[in-house]
Amino acid sequence: MEKKKTFDVKSLLKISSNNKKLLGMLILVIIVLSIATGGSFAKIGQFQLIAYLFPEMGVLALGMMLAMVSGGIDLTVIAVADLAGILSCLLMKAIMPADASMPVQILVLLVTLAFALLIGAVCGLFTGTLIARVGVPAMVATLGASDIILGIAVGITNGSSIKELPSILYKVVNFELFGLIPGTTIVFIICAALVAFLLNKTATGFKIYMIGSNATASEYSGSDNKKILTLTYMISGMLSAVSGLLMCGHFNSARSDFGKSYLTPAILICVLAGVNPNGGVGKVSGIVLAVIILQSLSSGFAMFPSISDYYKNLIWGLVLIGIMIINVVTATRKKKS
Repeated sequence: MEKKKTFDVKSLLKISSNNKKLLGMLILVIIVLSIATGGSFAKIGQFQLIAYLFPEMGVLALGMMLAMVSGGIDLTVIAVADLAGILSCLLMKAIMPADASMPVQILVLLVTLAFALLIGAVCGLFTGTLIARVGVPAMVATLGASDIILGIAVGITNGSSIKELPSILYKVVNFELFGLIPGTTIVFIICAALVAFLLNKTATGFKIYMIGSNATASEYSGSDNKKILTLTYMISGMLSAVSGLLMCGHFNSARSDFGKSYLTPAILICVLAGVNPNGGVGKVSGIVLAVIILQSLSSGFAMFPSISDYYKNLIWGLVLIGIMIINVVTATRKKKS
């Protein structure tokens, strides 16, 4: 007699050891910053600001995570975000009718989003082809592709900003559900849910993990590694494009250097979230917690005028190296024991 499957609440609520560490770290960060700022950090407005800001970096980190889980890295995420934002905003300005009604504005915005996703997919296809079919190492391929894509973005704008955008993008990005939840957070939740579904509930997601764990074994098992890797970088490009639109909506303009400070944090988020740089390991839940921690620290630093923004990259770099050292030491001890 076949045993019926039951709904296991315990397994649903089970938290991984890494996520427990991240939760503890998040609570510690909130407590320390609240004390250091005399309670100012613990105000609702500050948490709303964090929720408004972190999705730009968080969506980029989701794309970076996919590449790292597959055993590679995607250094094009910033360049793709900027190029997609620039081209999409140019399109939106060109096709938006004067005095357009709200339904028409929404339709134009959806067309703009579709165009941005197409730009991201094309950039990802280019990078993925270099890696999967030509055989260029991921770091070299994405570094070179990043320069090409960024060069196109700078060439289109001549280094200047694209301003006077239709107001609909700014309104959507700055929308607050129930006057509390920022629209950017809703976009991040949708992206995170889709990536989690891809990795945990589809054959493609399983193959991405397989390639990252052992590419040779994955190929012998019948997986088309070239196709899966190319698709992985295409999805990463599409996520970068979404982040690019969020940045444009945030600043109400488009520019070729909006995302330049996000590359190190995106990698740091993945490493902090427990994504193995060698591939095969990584969860979206870890990315969610890690990006909130990093944005909380960034917002906390901003509350101290004596801490210059120029030190942020130094701090992120030190934290990244520190976490990598801890992970390597921990892994070495586990092997010995």
